[in-house]
Amino acid sequence: MALFAESYAEARRAFRAAMKRLGGRLGSASLPGVGAQGEALSVDWAVVGPAGASGTLLSISGVHGAEGHAGSAAQRAFAAMFDPRELGEDCNLVMIHALNPWGVSHGHRTDADNVDLSRNFCDFDAPLRSNPHYARVHDTICPDRWDDGLSSRVGALFQSMTEELGAAAALTAFTGGQHSHPNGIGFGGVRPSPSHAAFARIVESELSACRRMAYLEWHTGFGDYGRPLVVALDAPGTAPRNRMARWWADQGLQGEDEAFDSGETPDWSGLLLPGLRRLAPHIEIAGAPIEIGTVSNFEAFEAVMIDRWLRLGLELGSADLRSALRARLRAAYDPADPAWRAQVVEIGRSMHVAALRGLRAWQREARAEA
Repeated sequence: MALFAESYAEARRAFRAAMKRLGGRLGSASLPGVGAQGEALSVDWAVVGPAGASGTLLSISGVHGAEGHAGSAAQRAFAAMFDPRELGEDCNLVMIHALNPWGVSHGHRTDADNVDLSRNFCDFDAPLRSNPHYARVHDTICPDRWDDGLSSRVGALFQSMTEELGAAAALTAFTGGQHSHPNGIGFGGVRPSPSHAAFARIVESELSACRRMAYLEWHTGFGDYGRPLVVALDAPGTAPRNRMARWWADQGLQGEDEAFDSGETPDWSGLLLPGLRRLAPHIEIAGAPIEIGTVSNFEAFEAVMIDRWLRLGLELGSADLRSALRARLRAAYDPADPAWRAQVVEIGRSMHVAALRGLRAWQREARAEA
């Protein structure tokens, strides 16, 4: 698919060009480090429509860097068919591109410091939440050496912890996030990351007038192949959850109980959406992270392990092994399959459109109640 870029620099150029075609006002925040091709790194964003709008459609790509090309394609697929006049006078579109540009460029999930941005949006002025069982799994899921028996050992450990603690606690131990092991999985950091700081700057500069928001945060990995999985973070029956469900009821969505074999989900810490609510308590937000499925749940977690091992493993093994593992990493986050990529494009179009339609209706409701 032409919308899928081959590099961070190509995706960045395409995003900025797409936003200019829409008459968007562009912004950029430089980040430390360099890309895989020696290029400078930045978080880019654009505002289309009135700057002081009380309703905002916010779309974010590249929170997990290796997933960024699909998110970028989803954003630009919508931009290619979008008419800014559909925003009206009281809505705007804010798109944030490649929030983790180092990860997008280098093809890694985490940032240059191994920080998982989806675990970094916590309140660092308060005591950081502990993950009491992470230390039990660290040595198994973060090996120095990759060998043929690793998958079975990880599966056996997860099964035993599930039997001992329950599925939710076991999932949290493996994936909930932690601040104790900088070389581990789900490391949330000990301070706001550069991407966190850039995001806070965008919130302050672009979202001060916003009061109601439709939120889309693009990811790949979990869920059925080529289908969207909405990771609903709001409790069933709440107004944001009900509103989001109305928007996306006809999108062929899965629920979390379909995506996780146990029917339970981890207790994640440091997620971006709760972080946004902390940074901008004046905004009512409906929406969620959206996963576009690629591989099985276990294979998706193995990809997280592979990503970490390729960067931080002490015994890197043969070139053939590294090449095979990189191929598995790519298959989990950015499949080359044209049919899958076509699905990403269609999902990007339809879910943005439905969210904007819902936001416009929400704005009308608010005016009627005023």
